[in-house]
Amino acid sequence: MNGKARAYLDLVRAPNLFTAAADVVAGFLYVGLERWIELVGLVGASVFLYAGGVALNDVCDAERDRAERPQRPIPSGRISRRAALGFALVLLVVGFWCAAITSKRAAVLAGALIVALVLYDAVLKSRPVARAVMGLCRALNLALGMHAAGSLWTVEAMTPIGLMWLYITSVTYFARHEAGVSSSLRLTAGTIGVCAVVAGLSALAWIVPLAQVSFLWPLGLLLVGMGYVGFRAASRPSPQTVQAAVKTFVISIILFDACIAWSARGPLAGLLLASLILPTFLFARILRVT
Repeated sequence: MNGKARAYLDLVRAPNLFTAAADVVAGFLYVGLERWIELVGLVGASVFLYAGGVALNDVCDAERDRAERPQRPIPSGRISRRAALGFALVLLVVGFWCAAITSKRAAVLAGALIVALVLYDAVLKSRPVARAVMGLCRALNLALGMHAAGSLWTVEAMTPIGLMWLYITSVTYFARHEAGVSSSLRLTAGTIGVCAVVAGLSALAWIVPLAQVSFLWPLGLLLVGMGYVGFRAASRPSPQTVQAAVKTFVISIILFDACIAWSARGPLAGLLLASLILPTFLFARILRVT
């Protein structure tokens, strides 16, 4: 892999792109859609919008990264800030186009996601509401996969969407000072939030018609894993341990999504979705997640 290609993959946090795709696939499977050709457009929209959002994030954070993350592509000089901005805008446009050719409703959700991404990256990041906006981005991404299932304003649909929002809000709160000094109190509170949300997914066993309750076993394992890495970081709050925990939380979005799919469509759907964690780990060995 040449240096320029690796720089752009680093810019968009390539390992995380699989987590974005997992959201859409989970939503699609959860509502039981059968128009599989639509899934191609939705995955494309999700991946390009995520990549554009994180590239724009680095453009907006370039000065801060010079002090806290000098190895990132822009402060290290591997990509100019202007080139990164142009790349981010192209990715966002392509992502919106992928959604628009799928359906008008998908285009509306993609447009709302772009607005949330830009607000987070360029306006709200330093404000307390930022973590809720980041959670909204992921919730909209999950909703994108469900977009053709009729109303999203039902208990069955809004429960996983709301839990995704709470999960990402908690992770963002936990990660607020990951490159610097994080307080044990913040890390403990963030971990409790993450664990509470993961446990909350068990509600799908009662909400989903004909729920596949076998998903409660992998959900329990996920809960134990999240608690271990989070509380471990809270007991030893160094940038290294905190960033390792954040990396685990982010990659585990795939397992979170797998439990959602499993609850409605059974173990095959859940295990197929969980298999996305393999390429994620492979990319994470050579490229940064956070």
